[in-house]
Amino acid sequence: MESRLCSMTAAVCLSVAAILVPSCLWARQHEEDPAELAAKIQSETNPIKKARLEIRLARLDLREASKAYGRNRSRKGQRLLTAYLHEITSSWQLLESTGHNAAKKPQGFMELEITLRENARMLNDLENRVYYRYQGSIETAEKEVNELHSKVMLALFPGAAPPAAETKAPKAAGSFTGKELPL
Repeated sequence: MESRLCSMTAAVCLSVAAILVPSCLWARQHEEDPAELAAKIQSETNPIKKARLEIRLARLDLREASKAYGRNRSRKGQRLLTAYLHEITSSWQLLESTGHNAAKKPQGFMELEITLRENARMLNDLENRVYYRYQGSIETAEKEVNELHSKVMLALFPGAAPPAAETKAPKAAGSFTGKELPL
C-alpha cells in the first residue's frame, strides 16, 4: 500500500513538473529584448505596425523604470521614463500621420489607448511607492500620459466632448449651504 502511495505521489509530482517547466522556459524565451524591438522599429515600413512596436518598447521601458525606482536608482528610472515618453509620443505621432480616421479604422489606436490607460495606473502606483523627492518626474510623466490619452480618446470618439477641467467656485464669506449647526 505504501509503495503504491509513493508511486502515485511521484507520478503527480512528475506531471506537475512536466507542466510547469516548459511554461517557465517558454516565458523566459519570449521576454522581449529592447534592442531587438528597436531594430524591428527601424526596419518596419508600415506606420501602424511600427507604432505597435513602439508601444511594446515603451511598455518595456516603463516596466524597467518601475524596477529601477524600486531599487532606489532614481536617475536610471528618470532616464527610462524619458525614453518611455518619447516612444509613446512617437507612436501617437505615427498613428496620427497615417491620416486614418481612428473611429472607422482603430488599428493601432485601440492598442495605444489601452496601453496608455494601463500605464497611467502603473505610473500612479509607482508615484505612491516612490520617495517624495523623486515623485516630480513621475507626476510629469503621468500628466503627459493623461493628456495623450485624452487626445487618443478624442480621435477614437470624435463626437465626445473633451474632459472638462474641474473648477471649484469659491464660496462667499459668511454663507453656509446645508443645515445650520446648533450652537
